[in-house]
Amino acid sequence: MNTPLPGLRRSRTIGTAAAIATTVLALSACTIGGTPSSTSSDGPVTLTFLSHYGDEPMKTGIANLIGQWNKENPTIQVKQQTVSFDDLLTTLNVRQTGGQGADVLSSYALWGGQLAANGVLDKPPTDIATDIKDNYSKAASAAVTGGDGQVFGYPTEFNTYVLYYNKKILAEAGYNSPPTTWAQLKDIADKTTKKDSSGNYKVEGLALIQDGDNKTAHPFLSLLNSTGGQFLDAQGNSALDEKAKSVMQLESDLAKSGATTTSIAPTATFPSNQVAMAIQASWWIGSLKTQMKGGYANVGTAPVPGPTAGQKGSLAYAFFTGVNSGSKHKEDAWKFLTWFNSHKEASGATGMGSFLASDGLIPPRKTDAALLEPKLLAADPNLKPIYAAADYAMAESNAANAYKAKTSLHTHLSTLLINKATVDQTESSLVTEINAK
Repeated sequence: MNTPLPGLRRSRTIGTAAAIATTVLALSACTIGGTPSSTSSDGPVTLTFLSHYGDEPMKTGIANLIGQWNKENPTIQVKQQTVSFDDLLTTLNVRQTGGQGADVLSSYALWGGQLAANGVLDKPPTDIATDIKDNYSKAASAAVTGGDGQVFGYPTEFNTYVLYYNKKILAEAGYNSPPTTWAQLKDIADKTTKKDSSGNYKVEGLALIQDGDNKTAHPFLSLLNSTGGQFLDAQGNSALDEKAKSVMQLESDLAKSGATTTSIAPTATFPSNQVAMAIQASWWIGSLKTQMKGGYANVGTAPVPGPTAGQKGSLAYAFFTGVNSGSKHKEDAWKFLTWFNSHKEASGATGMGSFLASDGLIPPRKTDAALLEPKLLAADPNLKPIYAAADYAMAESNAANAYKAKTSLHTHLSTLLINKATVDQTESSLVTEINAK
């Protein structure tokens, strides 16, 4: 639990792979080839498993699970293949077009709609789809289900967003607890912001950005969820309305007062006590523990507050494991994936759930969460809001145009926060751009 997982660090820069693969996605719709899986009359079936898990601790953890399967299933062997995260989407589609697609694949759920639309993903058998819909947390299941109801595969890595805050900074400003309403959020952000005589920030009140192409998008969507609002509908059209405008107004007010800025990266400054509050993903827990050491005691987490007391919001995103539609051994591939995500250990938890939990991730299967979370919560109470958010978080859209729409969201929010564009102008332009697809 002491370090953020490589896959999660890279998920903050998902745009690189998605942008590179735009042309390839169109090609992959035209040609679906076979896979390099093999079999013979006197040998086992060999399945290839492509992922970006080439770094520790995920590399060894996944390899251990595969090794256990291979030992117990001599007639169906699985071979692990890895590429860098930035190359994953491109590789999935290029190999597919060339007839060299892996039998089993791991993907960021945001790409699910694109991969399904381009014929890369096999539809899971009914019993597997039902298992995923019924036995995984609401947000995890939604993250791997397309607008047409197609389930892409088993949820694996799963993250929610919460409000991180520095207890010491809040206490020095006269606050002994985190905000529970937008009015309190704005008040605390304004009063904890400090600048020197030259106007340089000594402490930023509230960070509304993070690293990567989703810089402004995920914090905004977490606040939008707290209003009950939505970003996109099932077809990828804009679902933005007055609730979205209320979030834009909040962020605009914070930018105008100087309580938030896009010029400060909270991942670099929060650990050094230069940010009072930040809306960030759950993977950040491990990073903060490593960076802050004893200073981590000053870190608190809370639900992202809504406009009024009792309202709260979060965004959930996930990765999933699925089967290639072009595999010659789809039945064997689903058999492996069912075991990979469902086989139980002596503790009663699944092997996958135990592995994810051991690295600080939210176990997406409900029974795993019930078994594993109490021990983890006892060790770190900051995980409580993170786990709880799985029950109400907005699942990140996986419509075919989801990445493009998220890029548009970031671009228009930047004009709002940096160039001080009006809320009406920002919302209207964004809706038009999203619906143009």
